[in-house]
Amino acid sequence: MKRPALTIPQIPLRVLALTAGLLAAGFPAVAQDKLAISGATIIPVSGERIENGTILISDGRIEAVGADLDIPVEAKVIDASGQFVMPGIINVHSAAAMSQANEQNSNVPFLSVVDSIDPIRSFFGESRRNGVTTAAVVPGNSTMIGGRAAIVKTAGTYVDDMIVKRDAGLKISMAPASGSSRMSHYARLRKELQKVKDANEKDAEQKKADAKKAAAAKTEEKKEGDTESKPAAAATPTSSQSETAKVSRETLTKLLAGELPAIIYCQTSMDVPQALTLVEEFGLKPILVLGRDCYKAAGLVAKKKIPVVLDSTMVYWRTDPITRKDEKIVLPKIFSDAGASFVFQAADSGTTLGTHYYWYQAATAVRYGMSADAALKALTLDSAALLGIDGAVGSIEAGKDADLVILSGEPLSVSTWVETTIVGGKVVYEKSKDEELRLLLNPEEDAN
Repeated sequence: MKRPALTIPQIPLRVLALTAGLLAAGFPAVAQDKLAISGATIIPVSGERIENGTILISDGRIEAVGADLDIPVEAKVIDASGQFVMPGIINVHSAAAMSQANEQNSNVPFLSVVDSIDPIRSFFGESRRNGVTTAAVVPGNSTMIGGRAAIVKTAGTYVDDMIVKRDAGLKISMAPASGSSRMSHYARLRKELQKVKDANEKDAEQKKADAKKAAAAKTEEKKEGDTESKPAAAATPTSSQSETAKVSRETLTKLLAGELPAIIYCQTSMDVPQALTLVEEFGLKPILVLGRDCYKAAGLVAKKKIPVVLDSTMVYWRTDPITRKDEKIVLPKIFSDAGASFVFQAADSGTTLGTHYYWYQAATAVRYGMSADAALKALTLDSAALLGIDGAVGSIEAGKDADLVILSGEPLSVSTWVETTIVGGKVVYEKSKDEELRLLLNPEEDAN
């Protein structure tokens, strides 16, 4: 069947009318052990579209996807005829779920965002309203080592119920704090990593020496015919570490071992090679979050084959300092032309309203040459892979979490709305029951 043509992708004007601070209605999730979505055009992302398809959901996971499936009699059925179903969008980098983006202290590897996440913040309601089902909550960029990130679902009563991955990465920023130079900031950052690396190497050498000494003592005992075993001497700590210092070292040790990804923010192009030097020197597993002025490093990250998170301001004008001519910078085109892999980021704050929405970001990329399929994949499966959770979310496949979005029309079309959002097999948002949205679009009803 011929695939219907997409309209020119734009963010719906009605969606742009929503402010980032608008609270979503707090509807209770509809618990359902078995759920079926029927009659929809299914966009799995991992494969071809399925026209007039059915998705069977059981115990929060996708049980089956296809065009001719028998629906269990006990299942609740959502008739999505004429509508479209796609995987839930993955928010790869946001601090908006926390009470504040950064601590005053810029070196806090012992902290976790989990302690600051508030499930009733407007961020979560807005996420569900816009089809975002999973979010990486990451400390802000005004830091040096900003604490541990976590990945959560966007629906749940308690934080512990929402967590997908508790320690999802450690935030590192290459941008110097106010009053600090880039050189001193970078030197301080490297010093912190080197200190832990040296301490770990010293401990490893000490363990080898202790083991060698114990083996020699055992051999000597055998020579003397002493069969009586002697208890090993207890290790004496060289210094009394506070709990904070202990957790900091444990966190940085996991970072250096590649067990914890380094979520590295680069503000300018010159920060990128510095970040890559740290990655190579300390064996880090990087996720690069690039500021809008990092486009000159597109070729470098492409060569290193490191996927990146683009800045939320993907299109802007700059004046060349030499020629004084204005030029239009289009980040998705620059990175695509360089052969770099990237995903999108929505703004937590700012004056450009469109950049707050992942739909707008994807539509902008399509406008400048990216295919609609690639843009949708960047919103879902590519973002899930970047975060290391693609085994559970990011596409519509049997066995994955039932995190789905039902749309009124083609994704990225100017007239399309999110009709229903499903997280873990539960309906967590319905446009038809969104009273705040209704009053926003029809203010005269409230006046009456």
